[in-house]
Amino acid sequence: MFQKPFRVKTQTAIKGSDRKKLRASLGSSFPSLTADDLTRAVPAKEEMTVTKIYTHSGDTAVFYSLNKNPAFLEFGRQLYPTVYTLWKFPCMMFTFTTWSPLLKKFLGGADLMLPGVIVQGEITPATFKHINKGDTCAVKLNGNLAPVAVGKTALSGSDMFDSGMRGKGVHFIHMLGDELWAYGDQSQPPLIPDAAAVKDIDSFAEEGGGAGNDCAAGDGTDREMSNHVRSLCVEDDVNRSSLTNNQVGNHGDNIKGATGGNHGDNAESAKAGDPDVSASVGSGTDEVDALLDRCFKCAIKASVKDSDLPLLTSAFYRQHMLPYCPTGKSLDIKKSSYKKLSVFLRQKMKEGYIRVREDYTRDAEVIVSICDNHLGLEDINASDLERSFGVAGATAAESFQTPIITEMFSIPSALVHLVKPYGHSKGSALTGQEMRTLITDYVRDNNLQDENNKRQIQLDPHLADIVLNKGEGNTLYMNWEDVFSKVLSKAQPAFSVTYPGKPAVISKGKLEPIRITVEQRASNKKATLIDNLETFGIDATDLAHRVQVGVACSTSVIPHPQKGKGMQVLIQGNQVRFVADLLLEKFKVPRKYVTGLEKMPKSKKKK
Repeated sequence: MFQKPFRVKTQTAIKGSDRKKLRASLGSSFPSLTADDLTRAVPAKEEMTVTKIYTHSGDTAVFYSLNKNPAFLEFGRQLYPTVYTLWKFPCMMFTFTTWSPLLKKFLGGADLMLPGVIVQGEITPATFKHINKGDTCAVKLNGNLAPVAVGKTALSGSDMFDSGMRGKGVHFIHMLGDELWAYGDQSQPPLIPDAAAVKDIDSFAEEGGGAGNDCAAGDGTDREMSNHVRSLCVEDDVNRSSLTNNQVGNHGDNIKGATGGNHGDNAESAKAGDPDVSASVGSGTDEVDALLDRCFKCAIKASVKDSDLPLLTSAFYRQHMLPYCPTGKSLDIKKSSYKKLSVFLRQKMKEGYIRVREDYTRDAEVIVSICDNHLGLEDINASDLERSFGVAGATAAESFQTPIITEMFSIPSALVHLVKPYGHSKGSALTGQEMRTLITDYVRDNNLQDENNKRQIQLDPHLADIVLNKGEGNTLYMNWEDVFSKVLSKAQPAFSVTYPGKPAVISKGKLEPIRITVEQRASNKKATLIDNLETFGIDATDLAHRVQVGVACSTSVIPHPQKGKGMQVLIQGNQVRFVADLLLEKFKVPRKYVTGLEKMPKSKKKK
């Protein structure tokens, strides 16, 4: 309902009589709330407003806000608590439990399917006998009692049992991450441990749960969730739980690589009893583990400040841990026994150094607190920090290593027959030169070049299917450049980002440049906006600080209005000239990957 922005019609302060009516409505709609709960939910003196809105679909609704956070939604003569209220009263209504990976699907517009509902024990006619169709309910994630969504049941309890727990279970009205949530302070749900959380998805599936069926569906998409929801849930469980290496090793190759122990071919040799392989694997990972531990302790003891929190785990690793790596050594998490940063930080959370939680709006984990007086930090002395500060003390731009960005092409199914003989498959990423070489090899290997005119290529059935459009079926020959351009037009855009000393990261889609825009604000004031910094390895917070110090203006870092676009830097005034100098000179971003430079203010002519 609130996946898209709504329009506010009116907003007024709520009257005392309306507060009493609201308490009465809450008491009748949610009998589990006590008199004290109702007073806390609708206090007599705290700031409350009532807002009338038009949703994107044209429906009219009303929501009540408490201290500028939406608290209750009134829609269709029904009262719904928002997630902000449910975090205060998590047991005020019946709550379904589902798997954490499905939240991404819900944010995309999917409904909760019955196979995605976690039920302890065997499902019987009495399991949901108290549920009627259209009842208001909440949805929480496995392991946390704090609900993340509110909706209405799509079936009655008896219909749920009769359907064999298949079909839609809950139609969502409001959830964490939607526009109604964004109207408030955009806080994250508290962690309320659930003693009844399901930890073993395999045993749950054997008991008749929904891990192997469709768990979320909407608008005809994500129907293949059933095929991989098990792996998603297992991966989430591994990331969130303190499983031992042997336990995690039973969940498949990907999960096995995310934890300690032997990996890949070396693991097979080690299991077979090869002492040389076993020793080399152990010594290599132990050395990297020790270096990781040292850099981690230096970072939390001397680098991270309270004002930096909450801090993205990726930013913590890049900005605070990597600078403490001694000269001549490489800090590569993939060469450690942990294999993944999330697994390493979970271990440190178990040891009491930090507390990590998931930020659902950014689909990432953040560090929310640090224990900088932990007993384990006693082995980090002043000399360690002094030697490390030679690297960490450098400014971010001076120590910044410009990534190598290469525009590539991803192979679609239409080109599989063309590339398969040369060791490539669907989804392979190739540069433009590699694509031209591959096409040339294909033509020569199949003797398709015209002997009388070397500039012409004879089209075989496979090439004809690729390069010819409707109505061109009689074309037998085509010149080289036309073949190159038509084949490349069938490929999908992709790009790779390579940092020095690290493997390339390949992403599908067109590479979006850093976009600089200047907007006109109130009172004829201007503001500079910068987007898409993360793709180029530039930390938005660091860039904002540099601009703030360099031109003495206010800056801020905010989430991009479009979900999944990362962070956006907002700068007071037209600062395009200074930002351009930073990006092009300090951070060495190629000019072709920066747009908006034409909005640079004109220099004043000297008299």
